[in-house]
Amino acid sequence: MLKSKNLILKAPSQEDYEPLRKVKPSDEFYLMVGNDPAESVFLNKEKFDKSFHESLGKKNYWYVYKVDDLIGVAFLHSLDVEDKRARYAVAIYNEENWNNGYGYEITQCVLKYAFHNLKLHKVDLRVLEYNKRAIASYENSGFVQEGVLRENAFINNVWHNDIIMGILSHEFQDS
Repeated sequence: MLKSKNLILKAPSQEDYEPLRKVKPSDEFYLMVGNDPAESVFLNKEKFDKSFHESLGKKNYWYVYKVDDLIGVAFLHSLDVEDKRARYAVAIYNEENWNNGYGYEITQCVLKYAFHNLKLHKVDLRVLEYNKRAIASYENSGFVQEGVLRENAFINNVWHNDIIMGILSHEFQDS
């Protein structure tokens, strides 16, 4: 379990099933993460159950709670033990939890864990170029732009760039 001022990040357990089942992400959420709302696991019980049960066995994967409300998910994936790096992803499902600094809090918790517990050297991420709110939050956490994957995502019949951002362990400012 990871904790910040306002949030708790907890490893997936069976008790997360019902809170997660109640999540209804907004259309803007799907646009910001580059997914088609019609393909959402939240709309298909079979897909939802499969996805949820897969989450139960994942390491470095957390459901994010504000008091008793499940507001999002964060995880490190593509862990490379030899090169001491991983890729980060975070999602906050609904607008009422945006613009409150929660993305920053979550990112700080995960980076602290990545650099202090896992002893990683680098954490990177991909973010859609038009997701300015996320980019600003990542920059506030110390990530810097490292590159652009041109026309890497086909969303709503339009090609969009992915921005690659990264942070090194010695750049991390523990807040």
